[in-house]
Amino acid sequence: MNDTETRLRDYLNAKADTVPDSAHGPGLELDSTGTSTRRRWAPMALAAAGIAAVLTLSVPFLHGLVTHDDQPSVSGLPARGPVSAGAPKIPYTTLVQNNPDNPLDTWWAAIHDGGKTVKNPGVKGNVVARTEGGWLVNTGYPDPDKAQVAVVSTSGKVRPVGPLGGFGPRVSPDGQQFAVALSKYGRAENRVVVVDIRTGKEVSSLTVKTPNLELVGWNKDGIWFGEHSPDPVPVKLWQPGSKDVRTVGTFGPGSLHMTRSNNIVTHITFKGGQSCVTAATLAAKGLEAKREYCFKAPVAAAYVTVSPDGATMTISNIGVAVDIATGKVTKMRLPATTKWFEDALFEDPDNIIVVDESGPAQKLFRCAVATGECKQVAVAKSDEMIQQVQP
Repeated sequence: MNDTETRLRDYLNAKADTVPDSAHGPGLELDSTGTSTRRRWAPMALAAAGIAAVLTLSVPFLHGLVTHDDQPSVSGLPARGPVSAGAPKIPYTTLVQNNPDNPLDTWWAAIHDGGKTVKNPGVKGNVVARTEGGWLVNTGYPDPDKAQVAVVSTSGKVRPVGPLGGFGPRVSPDGQQFAVALSKYGRAENRVVVVDIRTGKEVSSLTVKTPNLELVGWNKDGIWFGEHSPDPVPVKLWQPGSKDVRTVGTFGPGSLHMTRSNNIVTHITFKGGQSCVTAATLAAKGLEAKREYCFKAPVAAAYVTVSPDGATMTISNIGVAVDIATGKVTKMRLPATTKWFEDALFEDPDNIIVVDESGPAQKLFRCAVATGECKQVAVAKSDEMIQQVQP
């Protein structure tokens, strides 16, 4: 999902206040941790459209191969056999809607992972990723000064790791470390801090003259960061252990996404009534485009995920997988009633797990990116919402 960060919530809320309550749209609401609560409230959907419009202001740093793929869906990917209906191999959490103990639905009720279910031991925050011995989580809501990353074990024990006040954790490509931003409003200098998950010790840090610092992501090229702003800002890159910091380009809020296991970066823009997703790699002069796919934009920003091997990108809003090398497209064959196909995650290079929000109970489907075949693999209770978690 677009994957949108915590403090972008404030910008969304400001935009939502300008939209009439009678407006209609597919809906996007961010809770206080920046997580989509998947309520279908039209004002927040139209607020997300404001983000998409801002993306048009991004300074173009993309060059090279650019192809518009408005074409019939024809898979260019090899089929890998029939789709399994077995349980998801990646974790997900469930949130109980309208829970009197959690009135804003801002933290998870249980983690489900490989047949194991762990109830929330009192953490008020997000589950970030699976890690050694359990799952990496955010804590500290609603007080950002008390924010801290922790590991929740498979027995439900909570082990805080890293500095107090650190937020926006990004896991390293090898899964052994995470980075957080230490940033306070109004402070000119802030820090990027890298922590070893097993020991909880700080192993590297960088002081930057970047106000409202936020981390964009961490992939094989390094840690990407910039200033949190509703306007396009310079995005910089730092490889832990190095003293060099590089400015990659200027980009709008929420327009860059990356997968930690590869070096593919996706850049989302909004052009004349279309959303465009460009898969690119880092080059000497910025991002070098490998594939661009444009489509008629819904009233929301695009949700993009790249496979672990960097070969395929999915665009959840329209339910397609795009082969980055060839540009050929596979349409996911989900039920016709499927709604708000967002937050797709790759279970492996060949399959994605997606959430269907239609009907009284949300469902999880496994879809093959080569063939588009989909099978239901899990269903939530009628009062629960599903949030997928990075493996």
